[in-house]
Amino acid sequence: RSPFKKDKSPVRQPIDNISAEERDARTVFCMQLAARIRPRDLEEFFSAVGKVHDVRIISDRYSRRSKGIAYVEFVESSSVPLAIGLTGQRVLGVPIIVQISQAEKNRAAAAMNLQKGGAGPMRLYVGSLHFNITEDMLRGIFEPFGRIESIQLMMDSETGRSKGYGFISFADAECAKKALEQLNGFELAGRPMKVGHVTERSDASSASSFLDNDELERTGIDLGTTGRLQLMARLAEGTGLQIPAAAKQALQMSGSLPFANLVSQNTGMNQAMNLPTQPLATHCLQLSNMFNPQSENEPGWDTEIKDDVIEECNKHGGIVHIYVDKNSPQGNVYVKCPTIPAAMAAVSALHGRWFAGKMITAAYVPLPTYHKLFPDAVTAIQLLMPTRR
Repeated sequence: RSPFKKDKSPVRQPIDNISAEERDARTVFCMQLAARIRPRDLEEFFSAVGKVHDVRIISDRYSRRSKGIAYVEFVESSSVPLAIGLTGQRVLGVPIIVQISQAEKNRAAAAMNLQKGGAGPMRLYVGSLHFNITEDMLRGIFEPFGRIESIQLMMDSETGRSKGYGFISFADAECAKKALEQLNGFELAGRPMKVGHVTERSDASSASSFLDNDELERTGIDLGTTGRLQLMARLAEGTGLQIPAAAKQALQMSGSLPFANLVSQNTGMNQAMNLPTQPLATHCLQLSNMFNPQSENEPGWDTEIKDDVIEECNKHGGIVHIYVDKNSPQGNVYVKCPTIPAAMAAVSALHGRWFAGKMITAAYVPLPTYHKLFPDAVTAIQLLMPTRR
């Protein structure tokens, strides 16, 4: 018997009588969105990792144009870490950035600020930013802590791109202090954000005190041609993104691109899988649309699905852990492979395959997230075999 049946997806149930904190736990913050994106586009994109309850695209209050940021609320909080794992995949041609919402901490900070009252304005330095981060994105992250008077993202006059740092002025110093406490070190687009006070010295000298000694981390400082190429390559490392051929050749000639082969291998694998650019390939993945729990009623149906997945993955390197979430409306199966190449091969084989009128989707799960969900997978090293003979 095939474990896959052609059935309609369960009807979405309304969510009522839940607290703001519970909503926050099920919500992600999205950045770097295409200008023409619609709520429906985000709902379809994120449905691969869980049922979406609400999508709110943030628009400019005057022009009504999208600011390129949005909040997506899921039905289940377990979808949040999987959604964050989709960072880097393209939506309407633009790589999306997905972060936790931080709304609960922001509300707590805002409430405390109301109790303490104002204490005058304060200016903060914000650094170690990815070049694609915009002022609107920063406003969406910092504004919940309090009223912002100005945001100044420093731009390169030659390229027109961000230098990777800037300054934010809060109307209330207490708001600025809370933002500093909560957001200094907050990972944004894969980079820990640096937030600090701007002293009475010049902005440039204040900014430089927050920068790393490592030359590649010195955003906002003129690195020269080679330095910029190295930073470009470092940002591309492990994302599957290609750097320009001329830049790659220059770095190879200077001996500054030890991971060039790895980048090209990852890109080739993504093309072979016919997948959008993946954020980071890991040992672990989530397979969706593997079954419909409402129609599966035969004894041992979950074991059959488990055996089918094991047999298929054994063709590509095997697996060391598997979990069939029998109660998942999305028909989710979680898998850990012994190596990253084995996981990539499994994704290549399973993503986009059709079963009973439904297309299986495969998404990488960050290794720490997987181990948090399944602690027994931490020590799993033995390749699994199907139970049936």
